[in-house]
Amino acid sequence: MLEKKTYLLSRATMLLSNSLFGMIIIWWLQTQTGKSSLVGLTNAIFSITAALSIFYGPIIDKHSFKRTSQTSLLVQTILLFLLTAVMFWLSHDIVLTILISIISKRY
Repeated sequence: MLEKKTYLLSRATMLLSNSLFGMIIIWWLQTQTGKSSLVGLTNAIFSITAALSIFYGPIIDKHSFKRTSQTSLLVQTILLFLLTAVMFWLSHDIVLTILISIISKRY
């Protein structure tokens, strides 16, 4: 798997986009609320969910790689559209924004 250049390119792209996503959410929260404690709490939750990935990794590995990848991409796309709608067009609900961003960042 690691010999395939397309796989390595997709992983690098995913890591870059994941980092940008986290920075954008944190920046948006800071500009919308001005509360450093909320930003710190959100960042801590992002870190905790990343640390817990060692537990759900083996569950994912039991399923088909292709099907898992396709399902993950579909769910992430839906969540990101929903997150955009909540952040910019709907009620600017901070709690819902944090919840969706946590789910989509770790899905």
